[in-house]
Amino acid sequence: MHLSTRAVRLRASSIALSLALIFALAGLYAVDRSLATSNRAQVQVEAAESAALVGGFLAVHTEALQSIRGLYLDTTRVVQGEQFQSLVNSMSQYANSFRRIWITDTAGRVREQHLFGSSSPPLPGSLDVDTVTTLDVGRLAAAARATRTGQLTKPGMMITADRGVLMLEPIYVGNGFRGFAGGTITTDAILSSVLQARPRVRGQLVIMADKDTVAATAHVIAKESSVDTASSTLPIPGGGEWRVIVMRRSSYANIRPLVWGIGLATLSALIVMLFHERRQGIRLAERSTELERLSAELLRANRSKSEFLANVSHELRTPLNAIVGFVELLRDGVYGDLGQRQISPVDRIASSASHLRLLVDQILDLAKMAAGRLEVHRETIDLRAFVLTVASEVEPLIAERGLEFSIAVSTELPRVRTDPMHLRQILMNLLSNATKFTPSGSITIRARHLQPPPAPSVSHGGVARPLMSAVASQLGAAAATQAPAPVPGGPPAANEGPSSPSGGWIALDVSDSGIGIAANERERIFGEFEQVNAGPRGDSIRRGTGLGLAISRRLARLLGGDIAIESELGKGSTFTVWIPVEQEPARPVSHAEVPADASPAARSS
Repeated sequence: MHLSTRAVRLRASSIALSLALIFALAGLYAVDRSLATSNRAQVQVEAAESAALVGGFLAVHTEALQSIRGLYLDTTRVVQGEQFQSLVNSMSQYANSFRRIWITDTAGRVREQHLFGSSSPPLPGSLDVDTVTTLDVGRLAAAARATRTGQLTKPGMMITADRGVLMLEPIYVGNGFRGFAGGTITTDAILSSVLQARPRVRGQLVIMADKDTVAATAHVIAKESSVDTASSTLPIPGGGEWRVIVMRRSSYANIRPLVWGIGLATLSALIVMLFHERRQGIRLAERSTELERLSAELLRANRSKSEFLANVSHELRTPLNAIVGFVELLRDGVYGDLGQRQISPVDRIASSASHLRLLVDQILDLAKMAAGRLEVHRETIDLRAFVLTVASEVEPLIAERGLEFSIAVSTELPRVRTDPMHLRQILMNLLSNATKFTPSGSITIRARHLQPPPAPSVSHGGVARPLMSAVASQLGAAAATQAPAPVPGGPPAANEGPSSPSGGWIALDVSDSGIGIAANERERIFGEFEQVNAGPRGDSIRRGTGLGLAISRRLARLLGGDIAIESELGKGSTFTVWIPVEQEPARPVSHAEVPADASPAARSS
């Protein structure tokens, strides 16, 4: 009986040891598979990161070439060498890997070029890119013309005896082809961009274009079973793809025998693996930090592009102002009286120049807003006198279209402190749109003052409770007693969450009886370059630019207010500009402050 008990205990211990051995083997196998998969995943991450770096490098230099199109936006001016050189010098701050940049005329002949630290002779001026066979440039030029998209050549030997690629961007202004912008980049520069961003690249990195090798690191790894390989593709200009391949010896292969040997006897191997996993986590965290830095660099590059657009738009205004000035001199007869056949062309030149100047001003405003450089100069203004002054500027255009025009702005409205230039631009945009899209009927400007809600009441226990019902009733009563029409939307404080201004809100309505706007279009029209019921594509002056409402809403929010819309198809639209009012006693306006040229309809409140 005693022997059987020992046998049972021995059998039980053997089973326990066997189970422990099985669990240990299973655990070691699971750890082995997990580490092998982790190594392969790390190589895949390195391949994806390297592909993203190469793609970002190509995207930055492609955008640099595309920015040359800004030199051709003014079709009345010939691009000069100084302008090209100035633009190229500005590129070197964010696209500094070009070896050579050049532009051609419409026939494909090289007009201007710039070399970056190269002793290679310049390209001959008679060189025609359509006939160049090096790097298959001629075929790519034909493809760029046909598709209107940039192209990237296969890697090959360049004129500088370096191996590299060529970027070719067609320059189109509207439907007109103005030439090509081209730039050459060495394959070593592409590889260096990856190595500078990731200096701890392990193993071999290879960049492939189809079956051709673009660039590769010097470290070569033999084909072994312990080598992990991963690849990732990236799109390139012209519609093709490059492939980034990363080959690296498995860091786990060297310690696998040791892990299995020690793991069968003790659990210390598990502790080693835990520390190993922790190191892998730290390594991944470092890579995440590196990706955040790269993202910040891309944001800085985008900000530089916005500043570049703002500077280019600002430089375009000088020649446009000269054109408008000389046209006015021609109209005034400073250079002699115009003939009957000359009056119409001069008027069309003046109209087109004014339209182009408006477009440049709008683009400049958007660029300044995006760069955070638009300034606000607040002044205390009387709203009625201000509205009458703005209305007197657009009244001739409204009368020319046979529309009725009325203004209902009370003399009892409080004075507001805002930027008069920005507020004038908002009103001019809204009145211009109302005139454009109102074939018949009337246009009305109204203003009402909505007092701020009362302060929260305090209960007997000292706890403050907001009187939401009182706020709603007061706003409704103010809207009902001060204006016959309903207020579209609501004050920004009610919609967006900030506290109401101390003096309440001024709701300034611009209403028309025009074509109206569908419900699904009311937010879209506040986007940039968005239009509703525009004129024919060839009639650019009637179509407009689609920037007026976008700029108006941004300006209104910059002034602390907003713009709301209420519209119905076929019955007209009402745009409401919300203006915050500071606490200041109201001051009636005397008749002497009303502009003398205001219409009779505008003088009535």
